[in-house]
This record gives sequence, C-alpha cells and structure tokens, in this order.
Amino acid sequence: MKTSHKLTGAALLAVLGLGLAVPSITKAAPGYPDATTGVGEGKIKFTTDDTTNPTNLPPGESTGTPMTEPSQNPNPGALKLVSVTSMDFDTHKIVANDADKSYDALPFTDPGSSQTTAHFVRFQDIRADAATANNWWTVNAELTKQFTNAAGQTLDGSTLDYKKISLVTGTNAATKPSLAATTTQTLALNTVQPFYTNKEVGKGFGVFELMFDTNANAKAGTYDGITLNVPGTNVLKASEYTAEITWTITDAN
Repeated sequence: MKTSHKLTGAALLAVLGLGLAVPSITKAAPGYPDATTGVGEGKIKFTTDDTTNPTNLPPGESTGTPMTEPSQNPNPGALKLVSVTSMDFDTHKIVANDADKSYDALPFTDPGSSQTTAHFVRFQDIRADAATANNWWTVNAELTKQFTNAAGQTLDGSTLDYKKISLVTGTNAATKPSLAATTTQTLALNTVQPFYTNKEVGKGFGVFELMFDTNANAKAGTYDGITLNVPGTNVLKASEYTAEITWTITDAN
C-alpha cells in the first residue's frame, strides 16, 4: 500500500508539471501579517483512556441493558483482554459404558440482568501512540487446567470444540477486520491455539468480540457454540469437574 501511494503521488506531480504554472499559496503564520488580515489558530489534542472498560453489553450489540457478568478485567491497558464468559456443561447421569462422550455448553445467562447470550471473549486495541505502527493483534486460547474434581481426579484427554466462531463488534464497524474467523477451533491441554490474527492495514482499532454461535440461537434454545469431548477411557465419578481456559491478546506488529 505504501508503494502504491508513492507512485500515485509521483504521477500526479508529473501531470501538474506539464500544465500551466500553478501559483503558490503561502500560508500565513498565526497573527496579523498586514492591516487587513488576521490569522487565527485551531488546536485539538487527543489522549488515550486505557483505564475505563467498555460497556458490558451482549456481544456484537451497541445498545441495550448492560450485563453484570462476565466480570471485566480491572487492569488498565490499551491492548487488553476485557472479559470472557464461564461455561456450564450442565449435569448428566453417568452411563456405564466406555464410549467417548460429548457434552454441549449451555448458553451464557447473566445473573444480574437475566439476559441469555452466546459465549464470547471481549477484547480491545485502543493503542494510539506513535510507536504502534498498526493495531495488529492475535487472540489465543489455552486449556491450562484439565477438568478436575475435588479429589484431584481428571478427565484425561478431554478437549473443547469452539464452533460457529465469528468476530463481531457493536461499536467499531468501520475498523473491524474483514477476515472471517476460522469457524471451528479445538483446545487440548497445555496447547496454545491462535483463534484470530489481524494484520489488515487500517483495521483492528476498537472493541471486538469472538462469539461462539449467535445470541439468537442462545435465546431460541438451539445454542451449539461449545462442546466438551471426554474420551471413554475415563471412569466418571459422581462429582463436579472444573477446568481453566486462559485467553490472551498479543501484539502482532
């Protein structure tokens, strides 16, 4: 893109050189160059506010009732992982066979506002310093703790399938990257998985979400955004298992 702009500028200058002489216009400095002229000055300055989180609306939406959950990252930062929903795969009866098993996550429901949405990860890049050439970033995820119960027993080899993935925004449509997200990603234990990388010139500034399935399906009871896969080699115990998924956003310049 830089080369193209330079070539276009050079061609324009060459064409002007072939035409009639263009009178030069001297810009006066602020003040009063003569008795009949006064030159005023306009001034504006911009700063970055990296301490205030975006409004906690459902993913991809610009208006509505703010949600109380998921909680938002209190740490300041222009490049920031703002929030991530926690997943509930519901309660299931133990089946006495060694077949592989899959369990779908329930859609996310905010306990404060009772809104039901798709699961999502919200992040921002509002870097506006001269040292940042582009608002380029990568969002990664990693299963950092396997599903484990209070007795320390784990669901070994379990993986998470994230499906119907889309990049959405309720506030920054003009700077939203045009590249479609990979629609399906699988997380395995201790393996970093890139979910989205933006390296598009002029894009990536603002607040965005990676959303898994849609809010409409979440409300309609047809949600199919995340699935837990448990190998049949695991002997399930009558207990609650919890896991940890760590999301990060990193600079991609």
